[in-house]
Amino acid sequence: MRERPRSHRRASEKDPGIAANSGFLAVSAGVVGVMSYACTLLMATMLDTAEYTIFAAAAMILGVVGIVANALVPLPLSHVVAVHPAGSEERRNGVAFSVFVSCLAGVAAAVISGSVTLALADPVLAAVVALAAFVIFVANAPAGWLQGELRFTWYALSTVGEVLLRLIFSVVVIAMAWGAGGGVLGFVVGCLAPLIVPWSFYRDLRWRPRVVLEKWRWAETSDIASVLGVVSVLVGVDVVVVGFLDSGSADAAGFQALATIAKGPVYVAAGTALVAFPLLRTPDANAGEVLGAAFASFGQLAVVAFAIIATAPPLMAGFIVPQKYHGSLGLLPWLAASGLGYAVLMVLSTVLLALRAYRRCQIGLACACLLVVVGLWVGWQLNAVTGMAVGSAVGALAAGVVLALLARPVLIAAHPGRGAGPFLVLAVALIVALAVAASLQPLVWLALATVSGLFVLAHQRRLLPHGNDFKIRRRRHSGSRAAGRRRGSKRGGDRHSHGDHSTWPPNARRMERQL
Repeated sequence: MRERPRSHRRASEKDPGIAANSGFLAVSAGVVGVMSYACTLLMATMLDTAEYTIFAAAAMILGVVGIVANALVPLPLSHVVAVHPAGSEERRNGVAFSVFVSCLAGVAAAVISGSVTLALADPVLAAVVALAAFVIFVANAPAGWLQGELRFTWYALSTVGEVLLRLIFSVVVIAMAWGAGGGVLGFVVGCLAPLIVPWSFYRDLRWRPRVVLEKWRWAETSDIASVLGVVSVLVGVDVVVVGFLDSGSADAAGFQALATIAKGPVYVAAGTALVAFPLLRTPDANAGEVLGAAFASFGQLAVVAFAIIATAPPLMAGFIVPQKYHGSLGLLPWLAASGLGYAVLMVLSTVLLALRAYRRCQIGLACACLLVVVGLWVGWQLNAVTGMAVGSAVGALAAGVVLALLARPVLIAAHPGRGAGPFLVLAVALIVALAVAASLQPLVWLALATVSGLFVLAHQRRLLPHGNDFKIRRRRHSGSRAAGRRRGSKRGGDRHSHGDHSTWPPNARRMERQL
């Protein structure tokens, strides 16, 4: 078997200004979330309760499929694209491998998701879900290429276009009265948008079946997919489980509708992870600088998103939730807390993967699975759907804390910058202020939420002085320091990783000692 090739593309060959798009990606992910919720709200309004519950469960299954596909295909490909120039043999091998994996995994996802859906719905809907699962996987290879090229603006437009197509198709579905099956078919239509990418992607695409025999590619992909696959299942497990346990009830449907809103911090985490992974894998990238900016960007956006969702007064939340689900509005703070916990899991897992700290990541996620499942089970036993919302929040937050403690030595070794003490004080103050305003005067809450959201977005987009918006300066290291680091990268091996050490960030050797 051919060994993993060395990386030749250096950080200086990329445009460092693009790294400032972390906030932009998070905003675009939020737009995607809003549009996705518009699709869900349209279905929740026009479908009867029993049919909407089936649609929501199918949509969440496909959401899990999408996150698994994002873990399995784009991240490994983004690494290959980030470190090898256009037209190179290794880049073309990587693109070919990602397409083969997409097709093979798409078939497996179609079988699994169709079988799960068959337990909830009729065979026609199960077949539509299976088709959507396959298409979602196939459409993910271009996304990895865009991430590796750091073309995040194109990537954001592609994801927004995907949901926009689905929203337009949802209107057609309602007009034609195609029901839940037609709504799920919208996922297939939306997957046409990610295939519209620069022609240079298709120039890199070659028919090379021999790449599937290279073991190191499978090792790298399995490491990443096994971790983020678990995260994706954790993110959506509460909605799927409540559909199984209390199918057809108004409480379960309200839980599912609100859970879509409450996953707002997860959208922020996805935007941060998209940027952080290829940057940390790029040769000569400063790991501490990348991590410090990534955590700052994530923290600012995630806290504001959580604070707004968790403290939303019923008068305001009632405008975007159908009348028949208003009885579930009391679950929103708990569901928002679980969304924050899942977001922390997603960001920390992606960072640990990028730094190749696989063992710590796997141990942390094993604990997370136990905590989340126990929280859901205990909550259901104590108070049905309401108890499940509380248990989901407790389990997700506890899982985030456990993974943070396990990741702490690796992160400290990278020297990401100053601590988060002052930021936590400001975050608590914002949450308390919004909670007080929501209880006293909803209009005051709306004004404060709007100002805080716009302030953070302006800060992320460098419209305010001293913006800390993921502006990464990746620079060359001259003379003996760079040569010494290259010599150091050739010594020894990482018992937790596979392949080429020349792609490690500068602080990776120090991190390895901490593992």
